[in-house]
Amino acid sequence: MAERIAIIGCGAAGATAAMQARKFNRKAEITVFNTETYSQYSRCGLPYTISGKVREFDDLILMPPDNWEMLKIDAKLGVTVTKIDHDKKELSFEGPDESGSLEYDSLIFATGAVNADPPIKGLDKDRVYGLRTMDDAKALAKEADKAKNILIVGGGLVGMETAEAFHERGLNVTVVEFLPNILLAMVDSDMAEIIEGHCVEHGLKIMCNSAAKEVLGDKSPRAVLVESRETGETEEITADAVVVATGVRPVTEMAQSIGVETGPTRGIVVDDKMETNLKGVYACGDCAEHVDFITGKPMAGGLGTVAVRQARVAGINAAGGDERFPGIVGAKVTKLFGLEIASTGLTENLADRFEVKVKKGSVRGMTKPPYYVGGKEIKVKTYYDADEGKLVGGQLVGVEDAAMRLNAVTVGIQAHMTAPEFFDFENCYAPAICDTWDPLVTSAEAARKRLRM
Repeated sequence: MAERIAIIGCGAAGATAAMQARKFNRKAEITVFNTETYSQYSRCGLPYTISGKVREFDDLILMPPDNWEMLKIDAKLGVTVTKIDHDKKELSFEGPDESGSLEYDSLIFATGAVNADPPIKGLDKDRVYGLRTMDDAKALAKEADKAKNILIVGGGLVGMETAEAFHERGLNVTVVEFLPNILLAMVDSDMAEIIEGHCVEHGLKIMCNSAAKEVLGDKSPRAVLVESRETGETEEITADAVVVATGVRPVTEMAQSIGVETGPTRGIVVDDKMETNLKGVYACGDCAEHVDFITGKPMAGGLGTVAVRQARVAGINAAGGDERFPGIVGAKVTKLFGLEIASTGLTENLADRFEVKVKKGSVRGMTKPPYYVGGKEIKVKTYYDADEGKLVGGQLVGVEDAAMRLNAVTVGIQAHMTAPEFFDFENCYAPAICDTWDPLVTSAEAARKRLRM
C-alpha cells in the first residue's frame, strides 16, 4: 500500500483524487500541488459569476483551504512542480513562500487543460480573454460593468454560456462560430438550429460558418474582422472586448518529461485503473485520454462529471485499491435562455467519426398530456446501433424536463439496452408531470420500426 501520494493539480480531478485516497488509506501522506492560488472550485460555474447567478466568486470554492488540514492532506496552493525524477520517485516544487522536494510512492497527474487559441491576429491585445480560471472570470465580470459590445469566438458550451451571461448584463453580444452550427460537439445540426433560433429570439447575434480573422484596434479591440466561409465576404463587428472560447488542450508536458505516453487526443493514455504506462503513475480529468464507453476508441473527457469519476478510481488505486473506470459516455447538459439542451453518447458526427452505423428515432413530443394546460414541446432523438439495435446516444431540446430524461438515456446506454427494451421502459405518469407514453419511449418505437425489431 502506498505510503506517500503526490497529486499535481487541485481542480475537480485532483481534489477528488486526494479525498478518495484519504478515505481509502487513512495513514498515507498525501500532498496536492496547485499552480493557482485557489483551492478546488467549480469551473462550470464561472460564466454565472458574470451574470450574477453566482453572487460571490468565493461561492464557487468547493473545498476551502482549511478543510485540507482537517483531512490531513498537505495542499500546496500557488506552488508549481518544476521537475520530476521518476527513477528516484522524487519531485521538485517552487512557490512564492516555499520550495523544495518531495518523495512519493504513487503519483497522480490531474493537470487539467488550458485554452487552445486559434490562429487569429491580435489576440495579444488588452481586453481579449479566455474563460478557464477564476481570474479569467473576475476580469470578465469587470468587463460586464464597462463594455457595451462583446464578441465571443466559439459557439461551444463555454462560448454560449458566456454569451448568455453578458446578454443578461445588458451587453450587445455577437457569437462567431467557425462550424455550420453552434454546439455541434453536443447536438446534431437540426437540434442546433432550434437552439440558434431560440437564442436569436432572445437577442443574441450568431454568425455561423464564419471565421474571426483579426482583432482590430490599437492596444485594445475596437472591432473583429469576420469572414463568411460560404461567400468569402468580410465585415467588421464592433467589440469593446473579445472572449476566445475555441476549446482546450490537455496539459501533459510534465508527464511526458518522465516518459508518460499520450494518445491521439493529445491526452495522457490511461487504462481502466487510470494508470499510465508507468507503474504507480496515474492521470485523471481533462489531462487524461480514456476510451468511449460505446466503441472503446480513444476519447478525451472534458466534463466535470467524468473528471470526478476518473479521479475516484485514480485516488483509490494510487492508495492501494483496485477500482475500474468503465469509459466515457459523455452526458452533457446546459440551459440557454430557459431552453434545456441535453446530449449523451454518440451524435451523428461522432457516429461517423467512430464508424458506427446507426438508426435513429426522432419525435416531437409534449412534456405533459395534450389535455393538461401548460405542457411544453420537447424534441427527442435516440440513436441505436444499426446491427444490434443497442442504444448508443440521445439528444433532447425543450424548455422543461430535458435533463432528467437524458439521465434515463445514459442508464440505457450503460445497460446496453436495445430499442425494443427501451420501448418497454415503464415510465411514470401523472397529468401534471408527464404523459403515459413518454417521448423517450415513442422515440424508441420510431427507431424500432426502422430497425425492424
